[in-house]
This record gives sequence, C-alpha cells and structure tokens, in this order.
Amino acid sequence: MDIATTKLELMRQLLSIADEKTLRKVASFFKREVAIEEDEDLSEEEMAELEGRFQDMVSGKVKPISEKDSIRMIRAAGKAKG
Repeated sequence: MDIATTKLELMRQLLSIADEKTLRKVASFFKREVAIEEDEDLSEEEMAELEGRFQDMVSGKVKPISEKDSIRMIRAAGKAKG
C-alpha cells in the first residue's frame, strides 16, 4: 500500500468515528505524536478552518460520510472532470 492510499484509509477511518471520546483520543495522539513543522504548507487561516471543521464533526453539527458514499462522490467528481 502506498503512502497516498494509507493516508486516504486513515482519513476514511477518522471520518467514520462517531464517538466524541474516541475523536478526542485521536486528536490528542496527533497533537502528541505528529509534529507539525513551521514551514507547513497550510496557513494559520487554513489551520483554523480545519480545526473548525473538526469541532463541527465532534459536536455533531456535521455528519461523517460513509466509505461507500465517499467512493461514490469521488467517482462522480472524476467523471465530471473528464
């Protein structure tokens, strides 16, 4: 499995977590174990947007997308492009 596929799988798993306690554990792990370098490609504004979206998911304001729906949406977007 290549790194892009692994990242997509991890994102899918993260989006499927519905339990707030589990999400907080995952967030804590990332803060503790995954160092974000200063020269990261994301601006502070983009990071704030991601944090806001994460909090919306944790709070239940937005619903995670299932793997099946994600694949369907990706394929539909690919067909629309060309």
